[in-house]
Amino acid sequence: MAKDSSRLRLNILGIVALSLLGALLARLWYLQVLTEQEFQQQAELNVTREVAIQAPRGRIFDAKGRVLVDNDTTLVVTMDAFILRDQLPGRDERSALALRLATEISMAGTLTKAVSIFEAMNDPKFGPFEKIPIAEGVTDEFKVWLAERGDEFPGIEIEQVTVRRYPYGATAAHFLGYVGAINETELERRATSQKPYQRSDEIGKAGIELAYEDVLRGVPGTRTIEVDAKGNLIREISSVNPQPGTDIQLTLDIDVQTLAEEQLASGLEFARTQQEREKGFFPAPAGAIVVLDPEGAEVIAMASYPTYDPSEFVAGISAEQFSALLAEENHSPLNNRAIQGLYSPGSTFKPFTIYAALNTGLMGPRGRITEYSPINDPGYFIIPNCTGGCEFQNAGRNPYGAVDLRRAITVSSDVYFYNLAWLFETAPGVPRESIQTNARSFGFGSLTGVPLAYEAAGLMPDPELMAQRHDEFPTLFPEREWRAGNTLNTAIGQGDMGVTPLQLANAYATFANGGTLYAPNVATAALDPATGEPVVEYGHRELSRLYLPDSIWQPILDGLIGVTAQEEGTAAEAFQGFPLADWPVAAKTGTAEQLGKFDTAVFAAFGPVADPEYTVVVLLEEAGFGGDVAAPVARRILEPLATDTVRPAEPVDPTYREALGLPAVPIEAEGEELAQGVPAEGGAG
Repeated sequence: MAKDSSRLRLNILGIVALSLLGALLARLWYLQVLTEQEFQQQAELNVTREVAIQAPRGRIFDAKGRVLVDNDTTLVVTMDAFILRDQLPGRDERSALALRLATEISMAGTLTKAVSIFEAMNDPKFGPFEKIPIAEGVTDEFKVWLAERGDEFPGIEIEQVTVRRYPYGATAAHFLGYVGAINETELERRATSQKPYQRSDEIGKAGIELAYEDVLRGVPGTRTIEVDAKGNLIREISSVNPQPGTDIQLTLDIDVQTLAEEQLASGLEFARTQQEREKGFFPAPAGAIVVLDPEGAEVIAMASYPTYDPSEFVAGISAEQFSALLAEENHSPLNNRAIQGLYSPGSTFKPFTIYAALNTGLMGPRGRITEYSPINDPGYFIIPNCTGGCEFQNAGRNPYGAVDLRRAITVSSDVYFYNLAWLFETAPGVPRESIQTNARSFGFGSLTGVPLAYEAAGLMPDPELMAQRHDEFPTLFPEREWRAGNTLNTAIGQGDMGVTPLQLANAYATFANGGTLYAPNVATAALDPATGEPVVEYGHRELSRLYLPDSIWQPILDGLIGVTAQEEGTAAEAFQGFPLADWPVAAKTGTAEQLGKFDTAVFAAFGPVADPEYTVVVLLEEAGFGGDVAAPVARRILEPLATDTVRPAEPVDPTYREALGLPAVPIEAEGEELAQGVPAEGGAG
């Protein structure tokens, strides 16, 4: 009985064990065979994504360490491209979602168009696993509202991103530049960059933002995550923190920059109140001012008018707004006229004609004339042995009588320079193109080397260029042969010559510092964002040294000093009351004639003469005589610099004003009157 009972228990135990083993095998067979396809499909729907974490751009400081461009945070509504293409493939579905989103976002305080969201949904530049930005600057309240309705808006999230902030508003806009959405060309060009870009990234488009893009851009971080088919996060696999971009310290002084922009706008406004006898009121639509340190050609200020507000690009600028900024009828506010505008320099070029005469030996102890040789100026010059179009005049045909080198510069006698030009045409042993050759040594006709994009190279006309343009465009340039009249026009900075205000300022800086031509500098150092210590320092960039002994330099300088200091100088009235005894200014007025347009006013100056600290060029388009309107503008910039009374610039951003202990809102200056120009009687330059 005992044996039977034991055998029975063993049998039962064996049956149970076999049953359990059978159930286990059956379950394994079910999982591995019957549901293999189901699990495989589910595994395929779980995808691994690498999500970029935006890195803050480097900040931009002025020469004294004041922040000009900073970073701020904002909330951006994004749409998951993977979810969008998987769950909303149809046009009607997307259109309905775009309309609802636009309505809700707008009601929450951020005006958004449904068509903009719809276009973003269908923009092919976004990859299948990217986040598509559809609205920027939404509120925290909307973020909470959306989080509570995740099922209604699959794939719609709100992310915090950094955006550019401009404490001083639109001041220095052309110099600083702006950032915008990267395009396909830029993306392709930077495909191998050590700081990778995505289609949703922003990139520097102009000014410092573009010139130092590789420095200012940070290294993006990454998050590797696993998500399911609905875009829900399953787990975070790994992450790498972003590295902020490097800061940049500029040569620009925001105090002087603000002063220059105020005086540029004021000078143009005054010019519009004046009228030319036959044509009417001067339009004075635009202009530029450049302030350089002659030693190193460091850019202290660079103003261009009309201007724009770079903050308009922060939330994404519309096509209509961008077109308006480019429109010629609005005088192209995006154009930086200081480096892109090409103008005839007029009489401001005359010192370089004198340099050519002295440097070639045409003028001098053994030359055809000396610096003291008087030339009679009856108000006009007639080319000898010429028929048709042979008379060239001073402005207003004003006669100046006996004129030597110094007085020719001081009173701006065109006739004196016509005589020099004729000697270049006829004197044996002196190259006909000596004016052009010597002017090029000062940087005319070529890029200055300033590290800002879109700089124009200028134009230095000569016989070769004239023939080349005629051969290529005979209708536009009917004359092929260079004539004496072309040399006469070149000698006074007229004809086809074109310079940028920066190019002209750099040429005067070269003369002021004794003959060293520098490539203009805009930055002094790249700074570690954590410590503020220099990572890279940007020194002076010497391009060449000119032959400029005292025998050449001094007589030209004497003539330039006379422009402001002598009673008959073309800028004497503009500089009445200026402390010239303590801070002498060498200068030259210029009036550039334009066919079918009003004259453009130009003025170039540097001081103090003994040890120049500043070179200033003022150019006012279609504004009249340089001595009437451009010289007073320069005086109102130079006098505060000379007397150390430049008014400190105040930020317009309330946060930065509070940090400086200023009222949240700037107080309008009271009692300031529109600075008046100086009327001239006829005059030249």
